[in-house]
Amino acid sequence: MRTRVIQLGEDCVAEAAAAFVGELVQDAGLPTSKAYWLRLAVEEITTNIARHGYRGHGLVRLTSEISQDRVWVRIEDEAPQFDPQSHDPARQLQTAPAEREAGGFGLLLALRKLDGFCYERLDGQNRNTLTMFRPRVRTDASEVDGVPDGNKQRADRR
Repeated sequence: MRTRVIQLGEDCVAEAAAAFVGELVQDAGLPTSKAYWLRLAVEEITTNIARHGYRGHGLVRLTSEISQDRVWVRIEDEAPQFDPQSHDPARQLQTAPAEREAGGFGLLLALRKLDGFCYERLDGQNRNTLTMFRPRVRTDASEVDGVPDGNKQRADRR
């Protein structure tokens, strides 16, 4: 398990979050697309915590773990309660693009691309847990896609 505490107002939250997730996804061997969406979601949530939750200064704790079938990142903060899943961009979508303010769709895009998301409010803290499934790892080097190498050619013909 790895942990990083970001001091908002001193650290650049997006860069710190991206670096944290970058190391994680590399160690986990996530495909590029999954790595991209996990990084985007973590950046989006931490940036929103800084901008809308704390409005500048505060602490955000990032914790992560790699297991056999998944990678997760937990984001915890003491800002006012906010469940990212409750954000509804419907009002913005009803406004013509030229007339609406920029932004407001990052959470929608990022959360839909995750394999799992959970929000909890515990002991005065927001806790967001983001999950991505890892590709299957071969346990036997002589097998490809669960078929022994000697039978691979025959299996492909079926």
